[in-house]
Amino acid sequence: MAMVTMQKKYIAFFLGIAAFLLIILFTDLEPGKPEVTITMAVAALMAIWWVTETIPLAVTALIPLVLFPAFGVLDGRAVSEVYMNHIIFVYVGGFMMALAMERWGLHRRIALKLL
Repeated sequence: MAMVTMQKKYIAFFLGIAAFLLIILFTDLEPGKPEVTITMAVAALMAIWWVTETIPLAVTALIPLVLFPAFGVLDGRAVSEVYMNHIIFVYVGGFMMALAMERWGLHRRIALKLL
């Protein structure tokens, strides 16, 4: 059973890479702007890996951080500014507080107090 799952993950992994390469090599979505085609190829790669969960979702979400500067779509600073937005840190802080509340049972105490 585990072997079938690993085989499916390998197939999905290489399917994502194949889609990425096929889009880059054989399509030109907007002549004169290769960044558009590369962005579409990265989106297809991410979509396939995200849906099939070939690699962890958090790692899949970081693919543009590596591929966009490598292919010249955006520079590293522009891509990292999007990932390091202050709103993202507000969400991360909220999730960390929620996990801490759940760990110590505070969420139940608050709910019971409200009832």
